[in-house]
Amino acid sequence: MKHVLYLLVVLSGLFSGSLRAQEIAVGDRFPEFKNSVWLDDRQPAAAPVTFYEFFHSTNDATLRSLDRLRELTDKSGAKLRIVVLAKEPAERVAPFLRGYLSPRAGVMFDPEGRAFAACGVKYLPFGVLVDARNRVLWMGNSLKFGRETLDQVTK
Repeated sequence: MKHVLYLLVVLSGLFSGSLRAQEIAVGDRFPEFKNSVWLDDRQPAAAPVTFYEFFHSTNDATLRSLDRLRELTDKSGAKLRIVVLAKEPAERVAPFLRGYLSPRAGVMFDPEGRAFAACGVKYLPFGVLVDARNRVLWMGNSLKFGRETLDQVTK
């Protein structure tokens, strides 16, 4: 019995690091990324709130999330802008992401993965909603973010 208990304690210690939530919390300041490179040099217009969507081309759920976010920006007008953060090379992801560019949506490249590391992104799809002061209002699975959530957190 002692061996089983010991094994459970060791395993829980090993897995606790992988089960941690993201490194960023609601109310925290979202990191600013100066000298950013934008796909086709198209930075989206400013808006009261910005949704940062973390993207990787090997994750099909991130494309579904981008489709939902595009619909949301179409319905939200000037209230919301989307910034897709991609750490893959531009030539690899541009074909996937060029169709999502709009006056309210842009793709920012993060080749060193600074944004991913600063936020401790451990799963995708993952997004962070920030206000004009760059404070986190919401974060989590982007597929669970919608109009209702946007309205609740931006009251």
